[in-house]
Amino acid sequence: MTNRRTLLRSAVALAAAPAIPLARPAAAAEPADPGVTVDPFGVPLRDVLLIGGTVAPGPDGTPVLWSAVSGEPARLAAIDPATGRTVSDQPLTGAPGSYAVAAAPDGTVYVGAYTTGDLYRRRPGPDSPVENLGRPLPSETYIWRIAVDDAGVVYGGTFPGGRVFAYDPATGTTRDYGQVLPGVQYVRSLAVTTDTIYAGTQPDAHLFAIDKVTGERRELPLPEGLGDGAGRTVYDLNVHDGRVYARYGSATTGRLGVYDIAGRRWTDLIDDVAGLDVSAPGPGGLVYLTRAGRLTGYHPGRRTFTDTPLVFPGRVVNNRGIGWVTLADRDWPGRTLVGLLWRGDLFRWNPVTGRGDVVPTDVPGEPIPIASLHVGASGAVWVGGYLNGGLARVDADTGQSTFQRFAQVEGILETGGQVWLGAYPDSRLYRYDPAKPWSSPEYSPGVPGSADNPLKLVDLKAADQVRARALTDAGDMVAYGTMPNTTLGGALVVVDKATGASRVHRPVVTDQSIVSLTHLNGLIVGGTSVAGGYSVPPPTQSEARIFGWDVASDGKVFEFVPVPGATAVPALAADRTGLLWGLAGGQLFAVDLAARAVVRRMQLAPGVTDSRGRLGYDAPRHLLYALVGGHLLVRVDPDTGASRILLDQPAEFLAVHPDGRLFVGAEEHLLRVTVR
Repeated sequence: MTNRRTLLRSAVALAAAPAIPLARPAAAAEPADPGVTVDPFGVPLRDVLLIGGTVAPGPDGTPVLWSAVSGEPARLAAIDPATGRTVSDQPLTGAPGSYAVAAAPDGTVYVGAYTTGDLYRRRPGPDSPVENLGRPLPSETYIWRIAVDDAGVVYGGTFPGGRVFAYDPATGTTRDYGQVLPGVQYVRSLAVTTDTIYAGTQPDAHLFAIDKVTGERRELPLPEGLGDGAGRTVYDLNVHDGRVYARYGSATTGRLGVYDIAGRRWTDLIDDVAGLDVSAPGPGGLVYLTRAGRLTGYHPGRRTFTDTPLVFPGRVVNNRGIGWVTLADRDWPGRTLVGLLWRGDLFRWNPVTGRGDVVPTDVPGEPIPIASLHVGASGAVWVGGYLNGGLARVDADTGQSTFQRFAQVEGILETGGQVWLGAYPDSRLYRYDPAKPWSSPEYSPGVPGSADNPLKLVDLKAADQVRARALTDAGDMVAYGTMPNTTLGGALVVVDKATGASRVHRPVVTDQSIVSLTHLNGLIVGGTSVAGGYSVPPPTQSEARIFGWDVASDGKVFEFVPVPGATAVPALAADRTGLLWGLAGGQLFAVDLAARAVVRRMQLAPGVTDSRGRLGYDAPRHLLYALVGGHLLVRVDPDTGASRILLDQPAEFLAVHPDGRLFVGAEEHLLRVTVR
């Protein structure tokens, strides 16, 4: 079976291909070989992640902040804005999370799930259950955003068909408005008025006005200054008082366009605005948004700004549900603006008194799925987190974990006492010194005056790169490979260990991402994938390649297809005899670099087009370990080709300890595997 999280991570972060739900792995797996011992090491990564949210009546009718808390499963939580305490917490069974939370006029709360494409409903009342209404559109696995109109009809935008739907709770029927534009897979944002649905796409940026009754679509022009929209996303949409607020950008910041519906014209384009929502107008006609990290009032008629004292530090400053409430507290008179931040904090702003604060809530952290796994020469086990992000250092003997709040870490390399981290998005590279105090100004700052540790050395946002999964030690250099954001063609980045200076090479292989790297005989050797960092645009190439990059001359010296029909070479390893080993689907192959030829092939599992796969090499014992098909852990003798299945259970990540023990990542669980 296909693991839901694996498929999500292999296709895209926050966007994925269709997936089949799979049961959570058992704490202790049954080995396929009696000579194998599996020790469960539990969950090394745990944190809070809130995405979709809204302000609406709570279980007792008092306004609360409703939020989808990411997890397995996700939960629908209601948070009291006066205290930060959770007053209701119910599972969204089957869903890992949601960007799409909205409330109907009668107080019914709807949630659209990512990965499953299901729509959930919680009716008003203290004891109301959460109902799974199923997929509104059977072909769609993501509901990116939803909105509810005054009649209580729920509208949503989807992936992978790039469609818009309307669900009428009065009749239980769904209307499919179809794909908004041929070839578009993502309707990333959505808002509604009395007669019109507004839908925004990713990528490229298109904004459509759809007539609710006739289904007729009209594309709005882009604001001046955004070019033709290529490579951009209409990430967020809100409609208030005859204006559309459309944020063109990313998960962090972008440019907010203000569109006058009656006048059919853009009236403003505001820089450095974070999502996910613009508030409804408050006192004085001001809407509120996050601009340059500060909660800011904006008057759309006068095009003026009013700063508040609320500043949100760090890289991710999105609000996660924002709205107006009346608090039963004389210190907060009239209407108070409230919202949530991604790590579970609550903010409040009262325009009457000028008072604002940020307070913690009691929303607990959830287990984080593993996104990367590495064991360095020190013997420390390093684990990177998916979506919620984070980095954990795990003791290989005891399983004790030390967690640091950080980015989504997709690549880890320990060398020379330093830990190099490849982060999503923007294909960033950080250098971390574990002997010094941790201080990340973007995610988890240390005491004032602390030096940045990890230190960001490379950021490839300007080069339209998004993922950094492949890392290798190349002597005096560290090299990493990337996957692109809205285009095709990854980059090879070579970084000087001593100075941190970097050289970015792109393209390396035409229209292919770099998903695996190793270093051998003065060459950086890379494996590619025909896919980009997301599922769009579609590939132009049909077969993955390996390439050699000479470190001394700083140029490519060879490139060829190692496995006909393979769409990715996700794993490479060099053995002590000088052979290069690679994995493509279920096929393990060996390359003689001098001859530039594949000299051995072993079929460990059927097929070659699976983009998953991990390789580990135990140099002292001269043994290869392969994780294939998302479930088979196989040991291979490189000399004889003899193979032995050690474990058959869902797993996505593999690392080999210097003493020969293996570490395996399975969703949020870490396992230690000892082979006798």
